[in-house]
Amino acid sequence: MGIFNFKLPLLILTVACLAGCASGVQRAEDTSKREAYFAKGGKLATEVTISLTKEAQAMVPDNLKFDQDKLLATVKRALDAKNLLSKTADPALPRIEILVTEIRVRSNVAAVLFGFMAGSDIIVGDVIARDPSGKELQRFTVSASYALGGLGGGQDDARMGWLYETFAKHTIEELNGEKAD
Repeated sequence: MGIFNFKLPLLILTVACLAGCASGVQRAEDTSKREAYFAKGGKLATEVTISLTKEAQAMVPDNLKFDQDKLLATVKRALDAKNLLSKTADPALPRIEILVTEIRVRSNVAAVLFGFMAGSDIIVGDVIARDPSGKELQRFTVSASYALGGLGGGQDDARMGWLYETFAKHTIEELNGEKAD
C-alpha cells in the first residue's frame, strides 16, 4: 500500500518538471516566409535589431529584470558562432529584426519559494529576416518559458540566461534550417 501512495506524488513531480521549461517556434502562416533563408550556404545578415511592441513596452515596468540588450547580445553571439552575421556592415545584405511581443519575469522570491506554482517567466517575439528593400524573407515567432524554481533554478541570472539562450537557439535553428548544438 505504501508504494502506491508514493506513485501519485512522483507522477505529479515528474509532470511538473517536464512542464517547467518550454519553448518552441511557430512559423508564419504565409508559406513563402517559412523557408529557412540562411540555410543556403554563405548567406549572411548585416545586422540584428531588437524592439518591443507597445504591448510589450507596457509590460516592462512590471518586468524590470528583462534586458533587451542582453537578449540581443545573446542572439548576435549565436549568429556569429554559426557564421551568419557579417563582420562589417553591408547595406546589400539582409537584416534580422526581433520584435518582442510578450515578457513576464517572476520576482526572485516567487521563483525560489513557489517555483512553477508562481507561473513561468516568458519571452515571446517575432523574428523577421528582411532584404535591403524591406521585403520579408522569413518570419517566425519564438517562445521561451521557464517555470522551475528553488534555490538552483530560481535565481534571476539562471532563469534569464536560460530564456535568452533558448530564444537565441530557436532563432538560429529556424534561420538556418538545422538543429543547434
